[in-house]
Amino acid sequence: MDKKVTRIALVVLALCFIFTTISYSAESQTAGQKVKGFWQKLFNYPANVTQESAAVVADTAKGGVGVVTKEVKTLGQVTSGDVEKTKDLVIEPVTGTADVTVKAVQATAAVPANAAKEETPKANQ
Repeated sequence: MDKKVTRIALVVLALCFIFTTISYSAESQTAGQKVKGFWQKLFNYPANVTQESAAVVADTAKGGVGVVTKEVKTLGQVTSGDVEKTKDLVIEPVTGTADVTVKAVQATAAVPANAAKEETPKANQ
């Protein structure tokens, strides 16, 4: 009877060891993925900031070009005899520049938050 109890105890102990090992392995894999994700985020953040900043600069430049283009058109209209557009020569650049500046400041303030957003994982294809 002692040998039978000992064998059963050893089998139960072996099963416990196997299940513990499997559980620990699964947990380690999850922890490994968390560590990998942390490092990826750490190194991707500066790249994302650069990308977002470049987009802000491009949008600001595009807005500035739009203001200048509109001013040149207005100047052309005034010089060709449309005197009513004279007030727009002063107002349009000021309001256009203010609009571009506000958009640039808002976009610049949003850069850190946008860069920190987690990318959605792509489905394996």
